Amino acid sequence: MSVRVLCVLLALCLTLTAFAQDADRILLRYQWNAGDEITWQITSETTGTVTMRDLTQDPVAETTTETWSRATMPLSLVVESVDAEGNGTVSYRNGPIDMDRTYGGQQQYVHIDPEAGTMTVNGEEQPIPEQAQPGLMGETKLVMSPRGEVIDVQVPEGSWVGGMVGGFDMAQLLPMSRQSQITFPEQPVPQGYCWRTTMAAPFGEGTDDGLDTTMVLTLAGMEMVDGARCARIGMVGAIDISEVPLGMEMKLGPMHMSVQGSMLFDPAAGRMVSGDFDMLTDVDNHISGTAEGPEGPQPVDMEIQVRDMLVKTTMTPL
Repeated sequence: MSVRVLCVLLALCLTLTAFAQDADRILLRYQWNAGDEITWQITSETTGTVTMRDLTQDPVAETTTETWSRATMPLSLVVESVDAEGNGTVSYRNGPIDMDRTYGGQQQYVHIDPEAGTMTVNGEEQPIPEQAQPGLMGETKLVMSPRGEVIDVQVPEGSWVGGMVGGFDMAQLLPMSRQSQITFPEQPVPQGYCWRTTMAAPFGEGTDDGLDTTMVLTLAGMEMVDGARCARIGMVGAIDISEVPLGMEMKLGPMHMSVQGSMLFDPAAGRMVSGDFDMLTDVDNHISGTAEGPEGPQPVDMEIQVRDMLVKTTMTPL
């Protein structure tokens, strides 16, 4: 159903813009200049529920937890070099992260300093979880064309650990989101023009290379921002997965994920100005096997259901 809806939207947009005048068309291109540095303030608010069912218990033990979190951090982009074709080698690095979160009725304030490698929870220093360290403290490098095509990517080793148990770990999703760049049309386009681009969603070692998600994008209009004439680009997309095996003892799915939002792009400067994005997810995980406990190996048979997990994210320049 989601694929059919996207196809109808795309066909409608192309029909409406078929007769636009050439003078009204806009060429959308990134302009990579070696040495440029851009920093955005990322604000993200997450709400949803997590249900855990322990199938080793009789009767089955079930708990449902409401979750909420709000996180802010600066994200810096540095253009390290530009080749003869205009392709830029761009590095991304996280700044300090501040997070308020509620889980199971417990309120926490978390501060993470990626440069120092430290984390405090309610003012008390704690070690950063090992699985989160690469995504939070490492540096991601992309080689991108002026159209926004990702030519090459280098992510910190261990950034994607192949699972999303108990919800979504921002540290795991960052490398994927950085690869999900918007690819612009080859030709100048008029207001109202729609096109599509794909985003790869990798799911870890031992699975397929990834699942491609089609996004429909629209040049919705032009707006003045601080004296610059910027393009408002809207986007909508969805992906549905029946089941993905993640190793021998874990399965992901069924999963539904939908994304909508918009960004402001300055064609004259060749850079994104700001953006806001909403991602809604329902996902099931099933973990089975054995785990080491105080009394030796113990059987594990756990279902984890994430429902109505809504992540609202904004990017504003600093």
